[in-house]
Amino acid sequence: MKYVVTIIILLFFLFVSCDGKKTMPELLKETAETQFFVPENIYASSVRVRYFDSISNVVPGNQKERYQLKKGRALLYAGKTEAAIAIFKDLWEASNNGILRYKLDSNEEESLGPLLALAYMRLGEQQNCIHHHNASASCIIPINPEGFHQAPEGSRKAIELYEEFLRQDSHDYNSKWLLNIAYMTLGEYPEGVPEKWLIPEIAFESEYPLKKFEDIAPQLGLNVNELSGGGIVDDFNNDHLLDVVVSSWLPSDHLRYFINNGDGSFSEKTESSGLEMATGGLNMVQADYNNDGFLDIFVLRGAWMGTLGKHPNSLIRNNGDNTFTDVTVDAGLLSFHPTQTATWADFNNDGWIDLFIGNESEKGNVHPCELYINNGDETFSNRTASAGLTISTTEKPYYVKGVTSGDYNNDGWMDIYVSTLQSSSKNLLFLNQGTDKNGNLNFEEGGSRIGLGEQISSFPTWSFDYNNDGWTDIFVAGYQKSDFYTIVPDIVKEYLGEPNKAETMRLYKNNAGIFTDVSAEVGLNKIGYAMGANYGDLDNDGYPDIYLSTGEVNFESIIPNRVFRNNSGKEFQDVTTAGGFGHIQKGHAVSFSDVDNDGDQDVHVVMGGAYEGDNFFNSLYINPYQDENNWITLKLEGTQANRAAIGSKIEIKVMEDGLERSIFHTISSGGSFGASTLRAQIGLRKASEIMEVKILWAGSGNKQSFKNLKLNTFYKITENKAEAKELKLKPFQLKETVQ
Repeated sequence: MKYVVTIIILLFFLFVSCDGKKTMPELLKETAETQFFVPENIYASSVRVRYFDSISNVVPGNQKERYQLKKGRALLYAGKTEAAIAIFKDLWEASNNGILRYKLDSNEEESLGPLLALAYMRLGEQQNCIHHHNASASCIIPINPEGFHQAPEGSRKAIELYEEFLRQDSHDYNSKWLLNIAYMTLGEYPEGVPEKWLIPEIAFESEYPLKKFEDIAPQLGLNVNELSGGGIVDDFNNDHLLDVVVSSWLPSDHLRYFINNGDGSFSEKTESSGLEMATGGLNMVQADYNNDGFLDIFVLRGAWMGTLGKHPNSLIRNNGDNTFTDVTVDAGLLSFHPTQTATWADFNNDGWIDLFIGNESEKGNVHPCELYINNGDETFSNRTASAGLTISTTEKPYYVKGVTSGDYNNDGWMDIYVSTLQSSSKNLLFLNQGTDKNGNLNFEEGGSRIGLGEQISSFPTWSFDYNNDGWTDIFVAGYQKSDFYTIVPDIVKEYLGEPNKAETMRLYKNNAGIFTDVSAEVGLNKIGYAMGANYGDLDNDGYPDIYLSTGEVNFESIIPNRVFRNNSGKEFQDVTTAGGFGHIQKGHAVSFSDVDNDGDQDVHVVMGGAYEGDNFFNSLYINPYQDENNWITLKLEGTQANRAAIGSKIEIKVMEDGLERSIFHTISSGGSFGASTLRAQIGLRKASEIMEVKILWAGSGNKQSFKNLKLNTFYKITENKAEAKELKLKPFQLKETVQ
């Protein structure tokens, strides 16, 4: 009996800390039950189905139709498409025949036909793209024969309805777009589309013949089929092989951990790693917060949820043996705010990585951003107010959607750029003024003084040197539409060369500390409307390219992800269709990383929307440029700088065609939604010789120079060690994983 009692006591202490406080799994479970799976949450579709069903059983008979409509919408968003179609069809026919018992308001009645058509489109996607998924063809524009729907009923019935809508209103851009997509799914585009409603093929043509990237996630077992979430591709067990961690924002889903076996296969180790206890998470970003040489994970939660968004983030410590432990509470990072964006940097230059979190605030629901300074003992202290970073107040709330850090004035101190969703306010640039005599940081907002005072509604952002001039530039994707409901009409108008009012992308060129908007000059004054996004080098030419995971929450928003190639820092070329990237399912976290150690960057993308039924398979696009251009890969390890070397700057001087050129790279996970590896994989184009590699270590300010490094080689560089260590890593062919 005493053994049973002992076991019970041990179990109790496993789940409840000794001071009686709730553990993170308990907090996450409680948050899910009280703030997510409730009828007030528009994303909790299954709960809302039951809620509206129960209401329809008690309201008077002549009001049941209104709640049937609400139930049908919730069924559609829950993925119960055929049940939704049955409801929409009955209501649509009753409306057309004038036999609705309860008069719906004009918006409700007008929504019946479009909802029915949309449900048929979704049925086609489920029966074909999901149940019979073809990674290289399903839902990728232009849809090729391998992606044509074998079960045509959904698209066929949607076409009938969209053509009816367009006969009534030829300027219905939403119906025009979905009509063209439906014909594509049947293999009848463009010939079958009535000419007056056709979006011509030329609208989808690429501006550069990039080689096609193949999605091989299914062969590797990486095609996780869940909702929107975060993604990190990096080396979590220090074997010089890049692993994959993904999340889904649904609180009943958990983080998933895939180990790279080095033989072309991956193995899922979620259960044995302990990450099953970490649920939910719309975004994640990695860092070595305790300088033990193993990368840890910060999980962000609560975004888009408003007053229901008081979800805790998680700091998950890497134990170095392929297991992880949630240390949020012990680290002093427990807070409850809606967010999905954070940036790691050594803001006070003490060799320990700090954390800045961007939170979402609205009128009457204020959640200030947070700056946590690393104490060097596995704990953090909130220094937001004293550092001058109290961004949101009752009088002036900011809905922060993206944050990035960079040393924009090359003074050795990391600054912070903040992207906000309100079009009525400007984005913010906080310049790091360094520390006072007591070691306290101070930031000053100075964007307007240096060319960043423009009012813009935006989402993902990052810092990079797009033109290799040694000064860190800023990219931010606009996120505002003309129509209140969906971005689709603006996208269609852009394809057709018609004016629209959607916000476009911005590229701010850094001119030695003063910024200029060069978006139009380089061809980026286009609609980005990105959620997840990141940059990397698609063709190893030494210039960073752009991948945008586009979309919005609405089911109608099935617009292609967009990819732009950097043409030597002079212009960006749309290569979406040439590269095979035009996925029309919603995209989120993006990571550029060399998963097969062949010297080029592959692209991992987390797919799926916000509603329970808007799930889709994640993708891994394998890079075909391994033999095209030269490269070098550098793994940096700080000793006085933070161990992962985040923020450290690399300059590579090469000789190419008899001329010397420099390529610049800063150690970072990249964009504000999705995390690339911290291992620097740098394309060198046709360089014949590496003349010098220079390192400026973040925080410590140490400078090192290395010569006689070889092309197409992996190196590990440790701060203050005179020699770069060559890593004998061999490429491997990615192959089908045996489950």
